[in-house]
Amino acid sequence: MSDFYEALTEVKTDIIHAAISLDNEKKEQNQKDDAYRMLRARRAIEQHLEEKRLHHNISSGWDD
Repeated sequence: MSDFYEALTEVKTDIIHAAISLDNEKKEQNQKDDAYRMLRARRAIEQHLEEKRLHHNISSGWDD
């Protein structure tokens, strides 16, 4: 009976470790996704500001 409980304890431990590992992978993927979205947003803002500057410069009579 002791062997059964040892095996059961090992299985429980393996399941817990697998669940923790899966949770960590999900968190890591979410962080990567968030970083990618932030980068895209920053690039879009920079592009918008550049277009705004260009429009302002052109309407002020200065053309690049």
